[in-house]
Amino acid sequence: MSSREAKHDSRLKSFPASQELLKLEALARKQGSGIEINSLNGLWKFVSVWKQGKEKEDFFSSLMLRFFSASLELRQENGSHECMPLVIANSVGIGLLKLEFTGRGELKGSQPLLPFFFDRITVSFASRVLWSRPIDMPEEKERPFFALISMAPNEEWLAARGRGGGLALWLKG
Repeated sequence: MSSREAKHDSRLKSFPASQELLKLEALARKQGSGIEINSLNGLWKFVSVWKQGKEKEDFFSSLMLRFFSASLELRQENGSHECMPLVIANSVGIGLLKLEFTGRGELKGSQPLLPFFFDRITVSFASRVLWSRPIDMPEEKERPFFALISMAPNEEWLAARGRGGGLALWLKG
């Protein structure tokens, strides 16, 4: 095992188990998670997912999302979109081929919620855009969101529940 693989493996062992995530989620609903917008900046690599109501990780979905290098990039950007200050990019890829959805988001409340929308889809190969199209913005009440549950004190991992009820865990890349 290389030193890079060993470091990655040791980071995985420091992630909270599903029961701990559920406790953190209950606490975040009552007291808030304390997650602030500036701590979200960066590239978050997908690690694990749990379907709604399940205590065991969805092994197949987690494996596929890791295999396809699923990631979530969040970047605070001020300017013309002050009501939606986060740029959000959700992507999957294999090798040099990447499918990416980009848009805007914001934080609301103390848990907080991260409602967002995508306004563009792009397919690229080796950083060269092959195809890109705008996406219609959904109505506000139909937009997806993440309820941010917890973040490691060192900002190494992030846990959130999506609008569809699934629980996700990311590792800061």
